[in-house]
Parts: sequence; C-alpha cells; structure tokens
Amino acid sequence: MSGGMSRKYWFALIVSLILMAHYFYFRVPFVANEYGRNMAEWPLLGDVLVSVPMLYYFMFRPSLRQFLAAWAGMVAAGLLAGRLLIPEESKHLWRGIESLWLPIVLAESALEIYLLVLVVRRVKALLRLSGNVDEALETAIHSRFGRGGFAPFALFEMRIWYYGLFMRKGERLRFCGEQHFSYDKNHGNVSNQFAIIMLMLFEMPLSHLMLHLMSAKQWVSWVADILTLWGMLYLVAEYRASQWRPVSLDRDALLIRNGVLSRDRVIAYDVIESVVRCADNVRRRRGILRFRQMGSLNVEIRLRDGGMRPITHIYLSLDKPDAFIDALRARL
Repeated sequence: MSGGMSRKYWFALIVSLILMAHYFYFRVPFVANEYGRNMAEWPLLGDVLVSVPMLYYFMFRPSLRQFLAAWAGMVAAGLLAGRLLIPEESKHLWRGIESLWLPIVLAESALEIYLLVLVVRRVKALLRLSGNVDEALETAIHSRFGRGGFAPFALFEMRIWYYGLFMRKGERLRFCGEQHFSYDKNHGNVSNQFAIIMLMLFEMPLSHLMLHLMSAKQWVSWVADILTLWGMLYLVAEYRASQWRPVSLDRDALLIRNGVLSRDRVIAYDVIESVVRCADNVRRRRGILRFRQMGSLNVEIRLRDGGMRPITHIYLSLDKPDAFIDALRARL
C-alpha cells in the first residue's frame, strides 16, 4: 500500500512539474519561446495526449479498460489546463479544440450515463441477492474498473448517485458488522442537514431571478441552477446515507461509516488503545480524525503508537455513545 501511495505522489509531482514548465514557457519570455514571439502549443498537446498517459501506464500498469478511462480523464484535464495556461493571442490549436467543447461534453455525458446505467443494473441485481449495498457497489465498480486508478473515485460517485437518487426502502439494506450504531439523531444531525437542503431549494428561484436580471448573459442563471442542483445531489446523498449507514463492530475491526462524503475507515481492534467519552470542543489538528457531520462529538478512540500513523485519535458523534463504548471495550 505504501508503495502504491508513493507512486501516486511521484506521479502527481511529475505532472505538477510538467505543468509548471509549460506555465513558464507560455508566461515568461525567454530563448525557447523566442522571447514571447513564438509559443508553440504542440509540446503541451503532446504531453496531454501521449507523455502523461504513458507515464501513468508505466508507473501503475493498469488494465486496458482502466488505462482508457484514466486517459480520457487526463486528456480532459489537460485540455482544460491548456485553456488556462495558453495566452489568448497564442492559441491556434487550442482555439480549434475549444470550438469542440460542446460535442466533447455531450460525448462524455453520454458515456457517464451509459456507465451509470450498466452499473446501476448490476448493483440492483447484487442487492437482490444480499441486500448489502456497500458490497454490491464495490463488486460492481471493481468488476468494471478494477481496484486502482479510477475505481475509488467511481465508487464514491456511485454512492452519491445511489443514495441521492436510487435508494428505496433503506430499512432493507444490510451492512457488514455484528453490532451497528447510528449517528443520525445526535443533536439533530440529519434534521440540520435537511434544513440546509430546504434552504437551498427556497433560495434557488431567488438567485435565478437575481442573476437573470443582473447578468448580461442569460445562460449564467441556468448554469448557477445546474451547479446548485448538482451540489444538492451530494447533500441529499449525505442526508439519506446518514440515516442508514452505521458505525459497526465486526469480528476483528471497527468499521467507521459517516454518510458518503467521508472516507470509510476500518480500524483493527489491536491498534485501539482505549475508548472514552469526550466533549465536543475538539479542534482540527494533525493526527486527529473527526466524524461529526452536524452532530456533537461524544466518543474518543485513542490508537496505539504507530497503529495508524499519523492518526492517533479518532472522534465520533453517535446516538448512543455509552452503549458503543461498552460494546467496543468488550472486544478489545
């Protein structure tokens, strides 16, 4: 795992250096660009289409399907970077590329919908068999994208889509673990989330009207509406997932779930030193994980030195903290 993370950091560093080099090439007059008189675009286009994707391939050795998905994402990001890096007066190739933005967006949207339909159908079939939504989503994503590269992002997005739009009868869902503990009622957690969603709904027509009246370009108000609805999808998914995705105690580990916007954690019992009640006044600092949402922190889990470095403390916000503490202590 550490090797995988190391490769990711190296890849990010190399790509950052490539972008920095292109930034200086397009923004700083020197010999290579004839002191600003000749700024060729083809080196950046070559890096976007070939060099960076090949670097990704040789560093991570993905399957063909994973590589093609990653290549499409890198090309899209590279074209956007070129749009920002290249001065308007130096755009020639990029001006032609920018004229194709609408077909590109439509094609990518069609691909997203196609993949979404395929995965949703598979998830529904798996849910009928087990009822375990996490396992169904992971199986569907990993069977299509593998376990590395694009897969974690795809899994995150699928959880958003599932809980935001497709989930029905949450009480029928099953999750790994022998004991489950909720966090939706703690200090009105999900009620507060619902209030924010309703405020956004009430505010959207007003903001649309204001932008329509004040902006010279009429499409601005519609773009704002689309972005608001897109952001609301994430909030709705978080709201609905918070009601059903529990913190669980399994045979060998603590399974921390906290809505869908936070990364799930698996904490082996042998790295847990102690668990106690805590106050809500825990500030962000290095070595701490807080799973609060809109409730109040009430459980502190201390980890053994080196158990999950650099994490030393985990704080949870649960509906029944005392019952959780007793159950976890019994397993340590």
